Amino acid sequence: MEKSREQLEKEIQEHDRQYWVENKTVISDTEYDAKVRQLQRVAPDSPVLQQVHSPVRGMGKKIQHTIPMLSLAKVYELEELFKWCKKVARGPEELFLIEPKYDGCSAELMDGTLSTRGDGKEGEDITHHLPIITIKQGEQNISPKSFKGMIRGEIVMLDSVFERERLNLVRKGGELFKNSRNAVGGILNREDNEDIKAPILTLIDFHQQFIKVSLKDIESLNWEAIITQVQDMDYPADGLVIKLADFDYGQTLGTTDHHRKCEMALKFANPTGETVLLGITWSQGKHNLTPIGNVIPVEISGVTVSNINLHNMRYLADNDIQIGDTLIVERCGDVIPDVQSVIPGKKREKPFINICPSCGSQVLFKDPEMVCTSTTCPGKMVNRLMDSIIRIGIERLGKPTLEKMVDTLGTQSLIDIFNMTKDDILRLPGFAETSAQNLFGEIQKVKEGGVFEWQILAAVNMSGIGRTLSKSLMASMSLDDLLNLVTQPNCYEKIQENEMVGPDRAAVIITGVRVHEDYIRQLMEILPIKREKEEAVPEDQITVCFTGKFPEKKAFYYALLSGSRYKVVEKVDKTLGALIVADPSKSSGKQKKAEKLNISVLSVDSLLEQVQQQGV
Repeated sequence: MEKSREQLEKEIQEHDRQYWVENKTVISDTEYDAKVRQLQRVAPDSPVLQQVHSPVRGMGKKIQHTIPMLSLAKVYELEELFKWCKKVARGPEELFLIEPKYDGCSAELMDGTLSTRGDGKEGEDITHHLPIITIKQGEQNISPKSFKGMIRGEIVMLDSVFERERLNLVRKGGELFKNSRNAVGGILNREDNEDIKAPILTLIDFHQQFIKVSLKDIESLNWEAIITQVQDMDYPADGLVIKLADFDYGQTLGTTDHHRKCEMALKFANPTGETVLLGITWSQGKHNLTPIGNVIPVEISGVTVSNINLHNMRYLADNDIQIGDTLIVERCGDVIPDVQSVIPGKKREKPFINICPSCGSQVLFKDPEMVCTSTTCPGKMVNRLMDSIIRIGIERLGKPTLEKMVDTLGTQSLIDIFNMTKDDILRLPGFAETSAQNLFGEIQKVKEGGVFEWQILAAVNMSGIGRTLSKSLMASMSLDDLLNLVTQPNCYEKIQENEMVGPDRAAVIITGVRVHEDYIRQLMEILPIKREKEEAVPEDQITVCFTGKFPEKKAFYYALLSGSRYKVVEKVDKTLGALIVADPSKSSGKQKKAEKLNISVLSVDSLLEQVQQQGV
């Protein structure tokens, strides 16, 4: 079953945090990329897609990129790469460039300001790190002080530098960095580098070195030699980037919200290790228990793996994984481990549980998960409240601190958090004056600065009502309107006027809002409401609605129309300017309604022609 946008976003962000901040491994890069691809299908407009593998966040001011810094689409097999090359090439003489895929932190240096890739549109200002960075462009090593203009590249730590400095580089908490990519992320997240006396990082130009080859010759290249050559470089790399040599032609192929269509990454083969499953820790989530495998520590690609994600009870049963088994573990792209195969052990113990580790209540198997039957389970409550904290926008309040709040202060809701004083926070174990003031300040920032109404609705954490649906609902009504609507006799019909709401979801929304009305009103009383900025409406604005399965994801067309006279809406009514259909010969419900209302029905090609003619 495909997961929701909210689930995928949270899982991806948590995996990034565990890897970059805690230096822990939980799932393999293959699984990680699968989650990213699933999120691309479910929510191609998700900002999380622009942040994956981004180690530096929340430091300094935001820097707007004049040209978006997009990510890369990925393949793992040469056959997949050759298929892509044939798809984008105009003929056998089409030229491609093959470059190393450097493994660090993407960044841009422009006119003396250094910023991370961030979400692609804006990054974090990390200019204060320039004194410890050298620029590599061509054969030259350049000091940032003397560099003029703009360069985009990857901030890396050379393997030789990492080996030389690794004992001097200490993570927060006193631990050593396990590999150079962790080191880069850790150093760039620092507020100062007083203990680093000389440049140890390199900003390497993306176009540092390349091989040029035509389509007709690309399959006959000695790929094994090319990969070996890149792996033997002093620069850490986790793959190759293949792109069209004709930049202008490549630009005409366009982009998705995530990547440019004129280039592709070939990820390297994955290292493996053998270990033994010692036991399983069942981790309580918002709704279910997740099995985390505890294994004999095994080092793979410089990272010590001691825990692996075993997904759910169905995964354990289908793969017949038991305590005592030998597991072949794979790591992709230097990230997180995945079980590739299982060798039954001599002494095996079934991993099933009957009691919730958080509250001691009975657990049940609800395929594919194990679920605690208690409605007051503290483990579930903490995770749900953590999700609310993320949605309402309180930064620097992590799960360990929240658990202290629950244990020490009896915290149960966002109301409790927003009513918390600095003296309350000082009662938490490990908090002193400065740390208490910092956390109190973060809470007050949200309390005084306000939130959008959709954030309140999403933060209530009602089943099935996440960010996307909350935004959609609040785009056409206020929270007061919604609270009033659910009291009306025709509320089920009215709520379904939103394109995202069908009969089942209407029942979920109405029931949830009715049950949580008092809580919603309390949040509205505590938090000032921010209003979305209204953009100036062009006099000749035309509203359009898309329906059908298009050659590109709808987000591509939405982005193309951004800033034009066309405004995308989600439903067909008499105010609609035009309905854009993928296939005019297939008359959908929306198309029949548009024709009945005498609304223009255009193919997507016709729309694109109009856009080009108007110079948008």
